[in-house]
Amino acid sequence: MVNLKKLRKEFWLCHSNPWSGLTRMLISPFLYLTIWYHNWVGLGIVILWTIVNPIVFPKPKRTDNWFSKAVLGEKAWLNKFRSKPQPDLPFLLNTLTAIFFVPSIYFAYVNMFWPTLYCATLMSIFKLWYVDRVALQYGKEYSFTVS
Repeated sequence: MVNLKKLRKEFWLCHSNPWSGLTRMLISPFLYLTIWYHNWVGLGIVILWTIVNPIVFPKPKRTDNWFSKAVLGEKAWLNKFRSKPQPDLPFLLNTLTAIFFVPSIYFAYVNMFWPTLYCATLMSIFKLWYVDRVALQYGKEYSFTVS
C-alpha cells in the first residue's frame, strides 16, 4: 500500500532542490514563446516539464538556500492557509499573480508584444514577491536540515 503522506513529503523535499526552483523560474519565457509562435508541441513539452520538474531532482543535501526555503515555505503557507483560510500578503500576491497571468497568455496568443511584456513582468514580480515572503516566513519559523 502506498503511504500518501510519505509520498507527499518526498515530493516537497525533492521539489525543494534549488535546481528544481531555478529551472521552474525559466519556464515562463518558454511558455510565452511557445504561445506567441503557436508551437503546440513546444507548449506540450513546457507543460510536461512543469508537471515533472518537482520530481526529477533528488532531495537536496541542505535546505538553507533561498530556493529551498521558498518551496518549503510555500508548503508551510499552503498547510496553514488550508487549515485556517484568511487573506494575508502571500494570498494577495498569489491573487495578483493569477490576475496578470491570464491576460499575459492571451496577449501572447494574439501577438501583442507590449501588453504581453507588461502583464508577464507584473505576473513575475508578484510571483517572486510571494515566493520571497513565504521563504522569509519559513526562515523565521523552521529549521533547515533535511532528515
